Amino acid sequence: MNFSASKKICYFILTVSVFFSLVSISCTKKTKSDENEVTFDTIRVDKVESVDYKKSKLKCNLHITFTYPIACKKTSRLSDLQTMFVEKVFSSQYADFSPQDAVKNFSENYINVFKSTRFDDFFDEDSLLEDETGFIYEQSLENEILYNKNGFISFVVKNTAYEGGAHGSNSINGYVIDLNSGKFLTEDDFAGNNYQKNLSSLLVQKIATAKGLDNASQLETIGYNAIEDIVPNGNFTIDDKGITYYFNEYEIAAYFVGITEVFIPYEELKAYITNDNPVIALVGR
Repeated sequence: MNFSASKKICYFILTVSVFFSLVSISCTKKTKSDENEVTFDTIRVDKVESVDYKKSKLKCNLHITFTYPIACKKTSRLSDLQTMFVEKVFSSQYADFSPQDAVKNFSENYINVFKSTRFDDFFDEDSLLEDETGFIYEQSLENEILYNKNGFISFVVKNTAYEGGAHGSNSINGYVIDLNSGKFLTEDDFAGNNYQKNLSSLLVQKIATAKGLDNASQLETIGYNAIEDIVPNGNFTIDDKGITYYFNEYEIAAYFVGITEVFIPYEELKAYITNDNPVIALVGR
């Protein structure tokens, strides 16, 4: 066999090998996944504005990290999905705006409110602010996708705000979108019509256990309200393992307690989840 023929045979073998490698890779990529066919993009804003006040400049800081859907399997539903995200992150006031315009308008409104603030209301009449760090006007707003599988998108909206008071405020609000129905998941979807009765004692016990208490009634000694006031509040997210509730500052406890998170595994919710329930596929039987 001459060198030219040998070279052609080697090239053929190499070509066939590459072909089968590509076929193998292609087949691997087509393996069925439980991931939703929804993709996201993020808009970030960092703005600083200041106004003159006596001998100081009072600053306003605005931070936004907005993650929103840019593509989904049912393209006709994309606009509705974006509206749902805009409403929950920026409020229904911005529902008619595109994600980009919602961020722009929210930012402008926030800065305008700061500039129109009567700062004399925050200080004594003869007060001269020599230290411009003594006044904080700031908002940090972001949402985070926690779960994007099995027909559900679960996300939280985190908001930290300071407006010149003694301390700021922090909140977390959770949402779950059922892509099959195009609606937000509600408590009666996974815990039945009597969800308040079904879940209240479970939530109380979970909080007490997390705090290392032997008796749930002891919660009242560490800053929590009366245990009968601790009830499902519609503020939750889901994942493969269970449901997480969020109780914000002052909601069920004193400010110093902060935000309370309560995780309930699906195993403890099985008694309330029927076979026609949207989350049945996550629970298993």
